[in-house]
Amino acid sequence: MSYRNEMNQVAKETSWTFWRFLPIFLIAVVILSAIGFGLNSLGLFGRTVVERKVFENSFQYTEARKTEIATYEAQLAEIDGKLANPNLDVDTRANLEAQKSALNIQLATARRKVQ
Repeated sequence: MSYRNEMNQVAKETSWTFWRFLPIFLIAVVILSAIGFGLNSLGLFGRTVVERKVFENSFQYTEARKTEIATYEAQLAEIDGKLANPNLDVDTRANLEAQKSALNIQLATARRKVQ
């Protein structure tokens, strides 16, 4: 047998092997990609949880919560100033007290977010 005949045989065998296993390889890649995408979307690789904790501990997040608390406290001080007026009618006083109650709830929630 000559070298040329042997190389033709090797080329035929290589071609057959390549086309035989290429579909199996492609199917495996597609299935593994789909599984990886699904797990990544669910956050099971942990990246989403870590990113959230880093964001919550970031300077911008903390400063935004502090600004939120300061805004609520300023609104409460404004309402307290209006409630100090003895000439308020009953409806206005009730509305201001309801606003104050709602602000107290929002303030408590904002304070819990900072901790």
